[in-house]
Amino acid sequence: MLVGVVRVTNKGQVGTQATTSKRKGKELKTQKVTCGWYIHASRSNPKSDSFIRTLNETHTCLQTRKLRACSASLISKKIFDQVEENLDIPLRAIQDHFQKTYQMGVTMDNVFRAKDKARKHITGDYTKQYEMLRDYVLELQATNPDTTVKIDVCSEPNPDSPTRQFRRIYVCLGPLKKGFKACLRDLLGFDGAFMKGPFLGQVLSAIGLDSNNGIYPLAYGIVESENTESWKWFLDNIGDDLDLGRNSNFTFISERQKGLHTAVEQLFPNAEHRYCIRHIHDNMRKRWWKIEYRDHLWKCALATTIPEFEHLMKEFSQYDKEAC
Repeated sequence: MLVGVVRVTNKGQVGTQATTSKRKGKELKTQKVTCGWYIHASRSNPKSDSFIRTLNETHTCLQTRKLRACSASLISKKIFDQVEENLDIPLRAIQDHFQKTYQMGVTMDNVFRAKDKARKHITGDYTKQYEMLRDYVLELQATNPDTTVKIDVCSEPNPDSPTRQFRRIYVCLGPLKKGFKACLRDLLGFDGAFMKGPFLGQVLSAIGLDSNNGIYPLAYGIVESENTESWKWFLDNIGDDLDLGRNSNFTFISERQKGLHTAVEQLFPNAEHRYCIRHIHDNMRKRWWKIEYRDHLWKCALATTIPEFEHLMKEFSQYDKEAC
């Protein structure tokens, strides 16, 4: 049984006894007015459908667009398709959609919680995904023989605690490792990228070249930040997988990642460490943006002999000594 009840502001109307309250320095008088709307439904047994026994459709109260039944859970179900199509849909757009489509006013807080619920259902909850990390590792190793996965956790003051705080992970799939060793091109590129979401960090990656000079992914890892310690941990794991010693003559290519140069010098002192020409050009064109600068730079980078390189560098210097 449902009975309509509404609270209205008393502006001199004759009615029940009013109650007094203060809000922001103003005195408000309110009274509870019973609306004539009434519905009574019941069912003969728990498994049968409900039937309306009594219904009075007459309203004596003002209409409102704020409904308690319109919760964040209900809103998330209604906007699921919209959020799935566009995860960056503005909150104001969702609020306006409900206003026009359902003639209901929803608060921005409810819209925020509803969108968060829908996003978690689409992309997965970050916390629960981290709880499944070991299951993910076991699945990788079961489906990819000879896969290397190493997880580093923060030290726990209580050794009897059943959980640990995640710090780093390193993954090198077995088939990729086997294929890289078969081609054995002594060249590796390293890069890092920021993670988005509630748990920040850095994604480190190592790639090589295949027989067709195409990109060959080899290993990846997630670390707390780009620094010498995290890069040493990542490079040390790659060295173990590829049997690289301190005397290795590999060539490493990277951007100017923080801590990477020091880590390479300490672990692989005989390796050649060079910087990506594309990133050098991106930094250079902030000041020297003309096409002529780009052409001179790439000619020097593509030189195959020392005399050719020195000749092209001399031409570059004659064009603009400061840029060279």
